[in-house]
Amino acid sequence: MSDLDEARAIRYFLDAFCDRDTIGLALNQELYPVAIFHSQQVCEKCAKGCLALSGIMIARDHHASDLFNSSVIPVSGDLKSKFQRSLVFMTRLESYYIPSRYGVDTAGRVHYMKYDPDSVRELILAAEDFLELCLEFFEIRTGTSLPRLRELLEEYFLANYSHCIRRLE
Repeated sequence: MSDLDEARAIRYFLDAFCDRDTIGLALNQELYPVAIFHSQQVCEKCAKGCLALSGIMIARDHHASDLFNSSVIPVSGDLKSKFQRSLVFMTRLESYYIPSRYGVDTAGRVHYMKYDPDSVRELILAAEDFLELCLEFFEIRTGTSLPRLRELLEEYFLANYSHCIRRLE
């Protein structure tokens, strides 16, 4: 893997950290669809981070679990069974992607879901567990430890991968 692959992975993880941090804010306001959406986003961005680390880029795919299942899990070693268990929750979160974010989909169908707070919390915890697994996957593959706070991960990213970053003002 290259520095660019690692930089892409960490950038996806940074995006996942932002979504993770948004979940708590949404949950405090009982905005369950927002919490579910950002939980799904955590999983999708983490899956894309692991795929990027493996040299696989996907730009638009809201069902990253299929590619993750075929490309990352087989090379995940000791994390394999944990990743396989997490796919159940990823698939569930992916099925909520449209109705949690859009009240009307591109086909014009109207969505409404009533969210059970306990189920929402269960899915949030699953997303957080998946984030941790993906960070562990990165650490095992690279031999590098990553910070678990967004601000510290951003500092690490900028300090170690500035040569891979396209800066925008």
